[in-house]
Amino acid sequence: MTRHLRAMGVAVSVVLGSLQIGRAAAAKPTPAAHPTPPPMTQAEIDAFLARPLVARIATVRKNGTPQVVPMWFLWDHGTLYMSTRTWAAKVKHLRKNPHVAVVIDEMVAPLQNKVVTIDGTAQIVTDGVIETTTKIYQKYMGAEAAKSPQAQQSITTPRVIIKITPTKLTSMDTTRK
Repeated sequence: MTRHLRAMGVAVSVVLGSLQIGRAAAAKPTPAAHPTPPPMTQAEIDAFLARPLVARIATVRKNGTPQVVPMWFLWDHGTLYMSTRTWAAKVKHLRKNPHVAVVIDEMVAPLQNKVVTIDGTAQIVTDGVIETTTKIYQKYMGAEAAKSPQAQQSITTPRVIIKITPTKLTSMDTTRK
């Protein structure tokens, strides 16, 4: 027969006359033990997303599993735009299920991160593709490099724009003191 006693965070079991002492399960941490990282202001989010950082977009495959791919993007007045080739798997996924998740992050140092996550609905846009794609390339390459033959070949490849309207946007900045 076994009897269990709990006293002062230590579990005591008495099993057939022998004594076993072990640590009790740790108590659930209090909210103060895990403070919420500070969010960015809207101005900080806009400035962060104006930088040439890589976004990772998650779409849902036909079998229900996620596909995550890195993408260049443009953030404009609360909407995220990405340019991709018309035959890309993510386009097929989005035509069947427009729900996406996107993360844009930067590790400044260990345990010092800036992160924006977006849950949203994607729309495939076929108007203004070259103009939007050019703006995205200029953001990442600069205006002159975006005019190069290599960039122009990519920009003018058959493409669509993925327009993401956020339904939820969260941010954090653990670089603050």
